[in-house]
Amino acid sequence: MNKLLFSAKKEILIIVRDIPGLMILFIMPVLLMTVVILAQEYTLKNELGKTRLLFIDDSHSGFARSLKQDLTASDFFETDSMAEGAVITKIKAIELINKGRYHLGLYLGPRDSSIEIISDPALSGPYRSGLVAPLKYLVKGRQTRNIIEEMLTVSAGDMKPIIDKAIEESAGKLPQIKESFAGSEKQEIRPTAIQNIVPGFILFAMFFIVIPLAASIISEKNEGAFQRIRTLPVGFGIILGSKVLVYFVVCLVQFFLMMTVGLWIFPVFFGLPPLEIGNNIAAIMLATSAASLAAIGFGVLVGSASATMAQASLFGSVMVVLLGVISGTFLPVHAMPAALQYLSLISPMRWGIENYLDVFIRGGGIKAIFPRSLLLIAFFIFAMIVSSYIFALKKK
Repeated sequence: MNKLLFSAKKEILIIVRDIPGLMILFIMPVLLMTVVILAQEYTLKNELGKTRLLFIDDSHSGFARSLKQDLTASDFFETDSMAEGAVITKIKAIELINKGRYHLGLYLGPRDSSIEIISDPALSGPYRSGLVAPLKYLVKGRQTRNIIEEMLTVSAGDMKPIIDKAIEESAGKLPQIKESFAGSEKQEIRPTAIQNIVPGFILFAMFFIVIPLAASIISEKNEGAFQRIRTLPVGFGIILGSKVLVYFVVCLVQFFLMMTVGLWIFPVFFGLPPLEIGNNIAAIMLATSAASLAAIGFGVLVGSASATMAQASLFGSVMVVLLGVISGTFLPVHAMPAALQYLSLISPMRWGIENYLDVFIRGGGIKAIFPRSLLLIAFFIFAMIVSSYIFALKKK
C-alpha cells in the first residue's frame, strides 16, 4: 500500500507542476462548455423571437390586408411596410435584404397576381428553411380561408351568418394542443440545452486526460524514470495502478466542476435554468466511475503505444475531438448521417454520454445504465491489457 501511495504522490506532483496540463484538464472544458451552451441558448432565443419581415404590398386587396393581420398576430413575424420614411418597393426591399438589414421580404403583386418570398442569400440553409416554412404556411392558410369564405358567400346566401357562428362554436370546442415528453409519469425533469450538453462535455473533459496521462508515461519511458523505478521492488501493476488512482480522482474533480457550473454558475450569472440531475445518486456515481475508467484506459493505451509526446498529443487530442463529434458532444447524434450514427455506437464516449442522458433526462437508474457501464469497464480492462502487452514487448 505504501508503494502505491508513494507512486501516486509522484503522479500528483507531476500534474500539479504542469500548469498548461491543469488548464487542459479543468479550465478548457469548462470554457468550451460555457461558450457552446450560451451560444445555443441565445441563438434559440433569437430564432424563437419574432423575425422582422418586409411586407411589400402592390395588390392593396382584402387578401393582402388579411394576410398582414395574420402575420402580425403570429408568433413568428413582425411586418414592416415602411423603411427610411417611405413605403417599401420591391427594388428597395431587395436592396435592404441584400445588405442584411432584414432576413425576409414578402412581395404581393398587383391584384394578387403573384406572391414572392425574398430571402437574404447569406442565411444558412437550415435557418432559412426555419423562417420560410412558417411564412409559406401562413400564406397558404390565408389563401385557403379566403377560398372557403368566397364559396360560403356564394352558396350560403342568407345562411352565411348562421354558418359562420356554427363554425366559430365548433372551433371553440376543439381540444388544446399540448406538448409532453416521453418518460415516466413521475418524471419531473424536462430537457433543456444544459441537460443535453453538459453530459457530453463531462465525457469530453474526462477523455482529454489522454494528453497529460500519455505525456507522463512517455516522459518516464524516454527519460529513464520508468527503468529506475523498475529497479526498485515496485511491480508494474503498482506503477499503472498509481496512475489509475490519481487520474480517477482527476476525473471525479472534473465531474464535480462541471456539475458546479451547471447547477450554480449558469443560473446565477447567466439566468439559465439549472442542471437537473435527479435523485439517483448511485446511478450517477456508477456512470461517472465507468466513464472515468474508460477515459483512463484510453490515456494509458495512447501513452503506451506512442513513441514521443508529439505523437501522443496530436493523436490523442484529434481522437478525443473526433469521438466527441460523433458521440453527441457538439451535435445531436440523430442529426448526423446514418453512417456516423452507426459508427458512434462503438464509441466509449457515446456510451458514457448516453448513461448520463438516461439518468439526467430519461429518469433511468442503475438498471438502465448497467449494460453500457459494463462496456466502459470492459474497454478499460482491454486497454490496460493491451498497454501491459505493449510494455512487455518493448522490454524485450
